Amino acid sequence: MRPFTQLLVGMAAAGVAAGPQRPFALVAGAVAGVLPDVTDWWLQQVFRQPDITVTPDPLAPEPATMAQGVRLALQQVRSSGRPCVVRFNPLRAPDVGFAAYYLDCTRRHRLVVALESNGNAAPVDPPGTEENAAGIFTPFHPLPMRVTKTPVNIRLDAIGRRVESRDMDRATDVGHGLPVAGMVVAAAGIISAWTGAGVATALASHLLLEAGGRRDAAPWAPFSSRRWHGRRLWDERGWRANLCASMLAGAVLVVLLLAGR
Repeated sequence: MRPFTQLLVGMAAAGVAAGPQRPFALVAGAVAGVLPDVTDWWLQQVFRQPDITVTPDPLAPEPATMAQGVRLALQQVRSSGRPCVVRFNPLRAPDVGFAAYYLDCTRRHRLVVALESNGNAAPVDPPGTEENAAGIFTPFHPLPMRVTKTPVNIRLDAIGRRVESRDMDRATDVGHGLPVAGMVVAAAGIISAWTGAGVATALASHLLLEAGGRRDAAPWAPFSSRRWHGRRLWDERGWRANLCASMLAGAVLVVLLLAGR
């Protein structure tokens, strides 16, 4: 969800739990509503620097050169068994500004890197060792994966004989884990029982909304990397889901305000 939506939902959830007569609990609920995403963002900046960076040549972008970076990342994951973070930097053409490129799979399930402007494409796998692109990037990162004006960071993990990929910007890791949520609630409970109740309700609302808008979650991070997969019910970053959640939270806040008078 968007930050403004998270603030409203967290405040409304805390208001339901603690009541409108406790404004500090409402503020704590608003902070708790954005805390999971802020925590994950901070951890990504500090601890998740890319292992391999794909930077297109702005003057003469070559899909074969970009595909070589992806191939190197896949080989590194298979040989070491450790995760690999790949960053795809945007292509800034001197005449047209930002030009898009993307990763996609062909009808024969070959993973390719292609330029959107002219359709030139290059396979990631060398001849004779074709990869099953659907098995690598789906369902954690649906194809095609477009890179436009902002970098795209993906993480490749070795799961048995398979290599799975997921978008780092949509990763649900430490900040969205139940252990961290429990520690935050315990810390808020030291201030007051109502503050702890408000923070717990705000965090629960955030995690439930995120779980419905994502396909996977790691509830026990950082102590376990096991991921749970479910059906995506809505687009957590889409305007419809955010508008509906904001309107519902706003209506709850209005009712609480009127009830507190």
